[in-house]
Amino acid sequence: MDRLLLRQDQSALLKVGLLCACLLLTFWIFRSVFAGSALLFDYATLKQNGFYFWAVLVLCFLWAYIKRTEILAAARRGTDAKWLTLGIILVGASVGLLYFVATFSDSIPLTLFTIGFVVVAQFSLFFGPASKIPLMLLGLFGIAVGFPMLLESTAAAWFPRATAVLTVSTLQLFRLPVTLNGVTVTLNSLLGYDIVTKVDTRCAGSDSLAIFLAIFGLMLIDRKPQNKVLIGLLVFGVIGTYLQNFARLLLLFAAGYYYGGDTLWAVHDYASYILFPVWFLGFTVVYLKFTPKPESSSIERMASSESSPEL
Repeated sequence: MDRLLLRQDQSALLKVGLLCACLLLTFWIFRSVFAGSALLFDYATLKQNGFYFWAVLVLCFLWAYIKRTEILAAARRGTDAKWLTLGIILVGASVGLLYFVATFSDSIPLTLFTIGFVVVAQFSLFFGPASKIPLMLLGLFGIAVGFPMLLESTAAAWFPRATAVLTVSTLQLFRLPVTLNGVTVTLNSLLGYDIVTKVDTRCAGSDSLAIFLAIFGLMLIDRKPQNKVLIGLLVFGVIGTYLQNFARLLLLFAAGYYYGGDTLWAVHDYASYILFPVWFLGFTVVYLKFTPKPESSSIERMASSESSPEL
């Protein structure tokens, strides 16, 4: 038994070495993808793209760490022909996406997703079933990256328009001097000048919805409710996420009316980093109340580690 375990460990170490070699070779061939890697940590670029997908990426790494025992146990069991075939398909798809990003795209979120796709695809080629959780995490990160793009391409006309109408109508109920032309909002500030801005898809809440769906998926990996409850929680979460972004829009236009354009844009940039965590904390309380309690769930372990930090 000890010899078998030793051979399994040696085989796993060999696969890890081959995986690292393949990854180095892949990224060396497509090194042009990293030519602008400094922009990944440039504050202006991060601000332009939003920080939400970084938050999802950190949570995916955290979930992978929490589930490390399951991943390592599956890695020691080896793989089979089905997983090998799937691994080959994923590697081919990841290399194709890497070529597309290197040649045609400068999107930072898509670049991060592509790097993760390459790593997980090659990991699945060597470790088969052990890649099940990493593949789920990659898919959830893909939702955070792709959902705003999908919403912008499929609902670019009605989604921001409906949000703009709802926002302006509410502001007018409170007697604020604001008008709407399409998705262009004109606000007459108390400081004596007009503030003109547009409500686009991201401003209407696509980023907030993307991060909600991704984190909701992470919660399902660890603690899944019954199907009827699941649908109700999803609907409740989507509506609540949209409404917290709607509250952000009301807050930023009110700030612009009383304190001017600079204050409006400051609220625009930072309010969601306060409102969304507060809202999602409340949603988590509701979620945990209506889901069965497993033994030592990842959500509870994470909450425990946050409440009792190591010194």
